[in-house]
Amino acid sequence: MDIEKRLALLQNTYAASVAETVNTYEKLKVLDKIVERRKERQTQTAPFLNQQLGIETVEDVFKKLSEIYGCANWAVEKTDDGYVATATACKLCALSKKMGDANPCNGWCLDPMFAMITAIGKINSDNLIVESTLMNGDCCKVLIKEK
Repeated sequence: MDIEKRLALLQNTYAASVAETVNTYEKLKVLDKIVERRKERQTQTAPFLNQQLGIETVEDVFKKLSEIYGCANWAVEKTDDGYVATATACKLCALSKKMGDANPCNGWCLDPMFAMITAIGKINSDNLIVESTLMNGDCCKVLIKEK
């Protein structure tokens, strides 16, 4: 098996594992508590992840995580006051919907990315706005305000 097929297989297996886990947490009625605990840890680990992945900009967060996990097809546009990041497809959302409809967006996607963005040091968490997600809309859209 060539390296690209192996990577795609690992990415798909990872997304399926996370979707199954999220749906299990939801069935056990502990998903919200788990998401809050993960959010706290992600704030602590984000600087290390940024360093390990060579992330220095907002665009890097979306680009590098898309490359590594192959999950959401993030596109980032620079605006007058920051950025708009949009994804029109996400394996994790699709799999989670099929497995029971539990929402993986915050604990396993948005919160980690937001922690990494704020760890870069230029953007406050209050300036990260989720406009929509693929769990409840036709795209995932995040506004990142620099000003």
